[in-house]
Amino acid sequence: MTCQELRACLGAHLDGELDLSLSLAADEHLAFCVGCQWAYARERELRTLVRTRFPREGAPAALGERIRGALARAARGPRIGAPRRWFYWAAPAAALVLIAVGVGLWQRSAPPPVVRELVAKHAMYSRLDAPAEIVSASQEAVAGWFKGKVRFDVAVPDFSPSGIRLVGGRLADLSDRQVAYLLYEKGRNLVSLFAFPSRGLALPSGEGASGGDERFYVAKVNGAEVVIWTQGPLAYALVSSLDRESLLECADTVWRLVGSRTPPGA
Repeated sequence: MTCQELRACLGAHLDGELDLSLSLAADEHLAFCVGCQWAYARERELRTLVRTRFPREGAPAALGERIRGALARAARGPRIGAPRRWFYWAAPAAALVLIAVGVGLWQRSAPPPVVRELVAKHAMYSRLDAPAEIVSASQEAVAGWFKGKVRFDVAVPDFSPSGIRLVGGRLADLSDRQVAYLLYEKGRNLVSLFAFPSRGLALPSGEGASGGDERFYVAKVNGAEVVIWTQGPLAYALVSSLDRESLLECADTVWRLVGSRTPPGA
């Protein structure tokens, strides 16, 4: 099993979903590959953090009340004189439709998995005393550090006019791809900027930004503001406990920086 094959099935291996032969091959690879051991440990740590800090959300209370009400009306039986033959299947069917519609609406309102994973990574690294692999306030030094480590150019924006200073950078991962992770801070607030290839990744479309700006998808997940967008072959995500307007200003700064580096017609 190669490193790429292991990274692709890492989640299934941690969940115990691989068949015996693949599980043994993964264990054999992990026994000698230090890089994959590191990825395995990080993924396991991330999953533990998600379970402890971000418990699974239940369906909305209002939905439960509507379902119970529909079932109660079905149990009381039809009105006197009403046709009875169809009632016994029509009422439960209506309740099932209500459940399906309600759960569907609830699922669509939940943030996409990629958003939840980025928020979890932000939360995990915000708890570390020294989360950056390169510590530097120099944009050039941080951008240079990523060369040869990721297969794309890393744009390092300057947020200092907004009082947000560059701390450094590190490598991270998202599903099966490498991520360039830039760390900034304002006061005690960590600002995470992730850059990663967007191809093949289910990303949310732009919606909800103030002023009707459809470039960006914005959401609030577990107390953190999230701004995500795609630009060329890369996707970018900002995550922080700063207010939404501040984060959108940062997103616009990144947008203009990346746009200025993109050759015309690219």
